[in-house]
Amino acid sequence: MNKAGTKSKRNSSNARFSSEELFDVHHGDARTLSKRLPDKCVDVTVTSPPYFDMKDYGVSNQIGFGQDYETYLNDLQKIFSEVFRATKDHGSLWIVIDSFRTNQEVIPLPFDLAAQLKPTGWVLRDVIIWKKERTLPWSHKGTTRKIFEYVMVFSKSSEPFQYYPDRHRDTSDLKRWWVRYPERYNPKGKSLEEIWCYDIPTQGSWGKSYVQHFCPLPSQLVSRIISLTSNPDDVVLDPFSGSGTVPAEAALLNRKYVGFELNKRYISMFHKYLQEQTKLRPLQTKSTPQDSVIENFEQTILDLRTLKFARLLYRALEKELELGISQIFARNLPTKITLPNKIIAAEFIVHGIKASKVNAAKEFLEKLCQKAPLSKFGIEQKITFINKLEELPNLYKTKKLYLYSRTNSHQYADTCKWKDLPNITHPLISTIEVSVEEPDD
Repeated sequence: MNKAGTKSKRNSSNARFSSEELFDVHHGDARTLSKRLPDKCVDVTVTSPPYFDMKDYGVSNQIGFGQDYETYLNDLQKIFSEVFRATKDHGSLWIVIDSFRTNQEVIPLPFDLAAQLKPTGWVLRDVIIWKKERTLPWSHKGTTRKIFEYVMVFSKSSEPFQYYPDRHRDTSDLKRWWVRYPERYNPKGKSLEEIWCYDIPTQGSWGKSYVQHFCPLPSQLVSRIISLTSNPDDVVLDPFSGSGTVPAEAALLNRKYVGFELNKRYISMFHKYLQEQTKLRPLQTKSTPQDSVIENFEQTILDLRTLKFARLLYRALEKELELGISQIFARNLPTKITLPNKIIAAEFIVHGIKASKVNAAKEFLEKLCQKAPLSKFGIEQKITFINKLEELPNLYKTKKLYLYSRTNSHQYADTCKWKDLPNITHPLISTIEVSVEEPDD
């Protein structure tokens, strides 16, 4: 964990930091320096307080070691109360913290701290489990091996805080249910789950001059939190900066950083590490390779929705009315969405219905699209009817066309060109190319 300690003589003034001196890792005690933060200057705080009475950080009057439990909690409450004052209304506080044992009894520190922070205004919004993939291999009698810590997520109120979950959705693969039921799932991928798996950094991973720390935070975990809760040029705070993972990741993600740290050796190490990493890792730009992956995944899900919507239209018309339907042509439209709860626009052209039956078909489809399951697809649909293939828009006459069956709209069965259409019997024809394997699990 990170640490705090004796009061700094150099920063003993209670005057607020000026805008010029704010953004740095400051040497001194978090109990003193947190009071110098200007009001509402911080977008997100990511930190890990010192262990309680378990690790000696080598300074007198330190938080944790040598304190009684009540004093320890009170010190943390005072610091995070100042952090609350310094946090913008949309901001959040993320605390990585663990329970511990004393006299064979488990002390629920994360939840005791949450109760202590509630009167200061912080609202506990979520509890995430950080599963540490590299932990000590032993346990004591009557206990299991500790492999996780808690990440406590707080906001300044019960109102929504700055949070961008779409940046970290899982798009690693398409499961069977995503293929069969694309309308049920977020096109951007699976939501973040409450268990995050990150290895504890190997001691020495910051180079030969690395100062060993009791528990440095994984850079990937910190990077995820910062990305979830802030934008470039936002301000990231760590009142217990320790080995400097939080300010380093903030800087590398093009955020401003503020930190407090008592050990000058750690501050020097942080600056050296940041200088080295800046050469290896360019600052984050507006788009990343992950953005491209999410965009491609999203387009696949939306394409699957459009094609399945068309297939269900065809089957409903075929089953419910003796209309003599031949095919449905489907394509996505690049038009702006105008209706609420819709995320994509698509055009469906119904071919082959007798002119005398068109009005009945229109009325039937209008009612059908207002009910589940079609109403759940998020599609703002435009449905038209034609009697002759020549009435199709020119788009279908110039593009390669993909043919789908009445039971499968996630893998095209064949392709054709405009001139081949009179001989085509496939019920669904589209300019959309999708060929997704249906996984076994």
